[in-house]
Amino acid sequence: MTVPSIVRGTYVSILVEDPDNAGAFLPLCGITTRTLTEQVNTNDAFTRNCDDPEDIPFRRLIQTGKQWDLSGSGQYNRAQAALIGSLVGVRANYRFLIGEPADDAVYTSYFGGPAMLTQRQITGADDDFVQTELTIGSDGEWVETEV
Repeated sequence: MTVPSIVRGTYVSILVEDPDNAGAFLPLCGITTRTLTEQVNTNDAFTRNCDDPEDIPFRRLIQTGKQWDLSGSGQYNRAQAALIGSLVGVRANYRFLIGEPADDAVYTSYFGGPAMLTQRQITGADDDFVQTELTIGSDGEWVETEV
């Protein structure tokens, strides 16, 4: 039986380039649910069958662009509150890291490129810890890099 090589969610991180140390990346600590979405944007065109103009036309897609979006949610981390607050609406380099334990490094890579933190939400409820949600949109080309 063949089984997939899977990665625990604890080995996925969202990182941002340290504003004080170019080339160094800081994990956004406390974010426990992380999502990367790769999307191709399209326009639709419908093409008719010339031999049967009464037939329903079929859709053709025209690619108009690509985008990557990151989102994350988890516990509000006071130690990084100022950093995260300073990133709202600012272009910075981000990474979505897929790692593994050091003794099982089968596949480790990151998707990364320029992006902007476009939304930050902070929620507090009685009998719970303060939570945060982040949305980060690509602002240029992103690539996957194996490490």
